[in-house]
Amino acid sequence: MMTCKQVRQRIGELAALPAAGLPAAVRDHTAGCPACARQLQAARLGLGLLAAAADAPEPPADFAEGVLAALAGRAVPRPEADMWRVGWGLVPTFAAMVALLAMLYDFRAGPVSPPAGLVPLEGLSAGERLVLEASPSGPDAILTAVMEGGGS
Repeated sequence: MMTCKQVRQRIGELAALPAAGLPAAVRDHTAGCPACARQLQAARLGLGLLAAAADAPEPPADFAEGVLAALAGRAVPRPEADMWRVGWGLVPTFAAMVALLAMLYDFRAGPVSPPAGLVPLEGLSAGERLVLEASPSGPDAILTAVMEGGGS
């Protein structure tokens, strides 16, 4: 039986052989070693792609010159112009966001008193108080709830 190192050293030669033409030692090894089997399949695929590329038709003799001439005739866009084009394209999005935030700010309700007697707030974690309180919480309450974690 062959080792992985021996199979990898001969992978190019083995990939060129048909599956039935592989030596018995290689077949036995690849049957028990998925890594070598994958490598052999990849090498066979590579050989097949190379063979397919070799059969591709040749481009016309003046193909490269025609492409280069077409590229030379095009104007090169300025990067600054492209940057501003993208920026101006975002202006409607920013305007819509500002309008949405203004509407949300206008419709924001004032402090609402929490429902009395439903859930006692004593003994709750900072995160639970943050969720259950009706008044808007400040950044300190949010930070305390995040740092406290769980909420059990």
